[in-house]
Amino acid sequence: MDQRQEAIPFAAQAEAGTTPQSWSSSPWKERAGEDATGNLVFHSLASLLQLMPNSQHPNGHTIARAVIPKGTLLYHGTYIGGCPSMDWASLDLDHALMFAFGINGSLLTYTATRDIWLVYFDGCSANKHAGVVDTQDLLIWGEPGRGRGDNAKDRLAEDMSRLPAGCAWAKDHGIDGFLRMEFDFEIMYCDFEQGLKLVSYMPTVNRLSDLDPAKPPVPLPPQGPRVQCSSEATFHGLSQPEFAGEYHWVTAQAPLDDPPISYPRGWKGAFPDTELEAFHTGIWHNQFPGEFRVRIDPSSVISLFDPSLTSLVEARRSMTRDEYRAANLSKADVARVRAEIAEVMAREPGAGSGVDWQTLARVIQDRFADRLPYMQHLLHQPVFNVTAQLAKVRKQLITSLIPSMHRENVGAREWFAETAHRCAARFTEHLPREGFTKQEWVLLHAVEEVLHEVCRVYMEAWVEAFDAEAKSVVVVQALLKKWKGEFDALVDWLDWPVWIKCDPTCGVDVSIAFYLTNAR
Repeated sequence: MDQRQEAIPFAAQAEAGTTPQSWSSSPWKERAGEDATGNLVFHSLASLLQLMPNSQHPNGHTIARAVIPKGTLLYHGTYIGGCPSMDWASLDLDHALMFAFGINGSLLTYTATRDIWLVYFDGCSANKHAGVVDTQDLLIWGEPGRGRGDNAKDRLAEDMSRLPAGCAWAKDHGIDGFLRMEFDFEIMYCDFEQGLKLVSYMPTVNRLSDLDPAKPPVPLPPQGPRVQCSSEATFHGLSQPEFAGEYHWVTAQAPLDDPPISYPRGWKGAFPDTELEAFHTGIWHNQFPGEFRVRIDPSSVISLFDPSLTSLVEARRSMTRDEYRAANLSKADVARVRAEIAEVMAREPGAGSGVDWQTLARVIQDRFADRLPYMQHLLHQPVFNVTAQLAKVRKQLITSLIPSMHRENVGAREWFAETAHRCAARFTEHLPREGFTKQEWVLLHAVEEVLHEVCRVYMEAWVEAFDAEAKSVVVVQALLKKWKGEFDALVDWLDWPVWIKCDPTCGVDVSIAFYLTNAR
């Protein structure tokens, strides 16, 4: 089967409401094709709401509906004072405090009075650079690749256009805002008077609290659930005209630019710089489960790695992984994706099968995440004793495959085929497919493709290792070399987020460690 040809009918069948062909019906020895996207969809699924893997691959390809439960606290920092209406919010205190500096610096704390519905963009979607904002511009304007700001000011100005335009779209689709990731997660919130209650307004102690180069103090809003605010979009209090005029003051005095220190009146002793703690809070969400205060609706996960998006399939053939972009969508595929987004957002929450796809991806990773690197370790060891090395490798093959080995017909060709099938189908054959959304069919295909490849590589090695103890040293040496290449290729293809780590692990005396591609 040519996966380049087969992938398109699969997605088309799912969209038409018929049951697509499963990987379980394919010969167990069949390799995934060069255009296979199961590994890419699986990686995105396994990386949802996690800082480190989304920093590794910053150009996001996933759009999903997400919810923040009632009672969750959100924070807003402002250096202008007053109260927000359409502005940015964060889930972490230290993140909001970055913007609560100066004599007017204030920290506002809100609680969600109901479930808050968001659209989540994966990747480094708040970094504003070209590529990372493609999915946002696709949803808002139907123009992926629209963001082209050459400098920080232009990129932030583009972002201030995304907020009101995005919120106009959100109003028609029952969405409260947009969830994005930079060094931490942020929310572009459309109306702070809807779904939120102000529980605290606090002028902040900060290292610029006795400086006032821009504005006089403003009156504090009343303590209470509602505050009268302007309806315009602002960036931590700055309107678009104010932002254009005062941007240079903001950047010159921003905490990360080492501003002149002006201690708050009455302060005693040193005042250490704590602004970088915002980066520290971001690394709390580095790996699974990531930002757990947000819950993704898995039945709504729209992946631009869907193999039916043929314009992206074709574009990827000449690109490295870091070059993949939603901007390469054809106009026809853009229209298809936007229609799919509208259909997903029109559904009632929980309309899918109820399968916990994120947990399923984690369970699969847990089963093989240690064993695959250990197999690589064994196969990369210098061969001093071929017999001993074969025994170690053979043991690892048996360890991973023995739950799928039936006692009857051991060693027969059918026995190997049935073992491979059980290995690949164990986590998916029981799933309630009658309730799947189109997006869930794409997830299923990805999970099945990943399991098929993992089990194929293990089984091909096991077929050869089954009686290898009776083979010559020369033959075994050749097999060990062959298996090394196969397992190396599998690990590279999978590229699982669970394998991203600092080695050795940073000690407690290291104040900050975050994945460097966050700075892209």
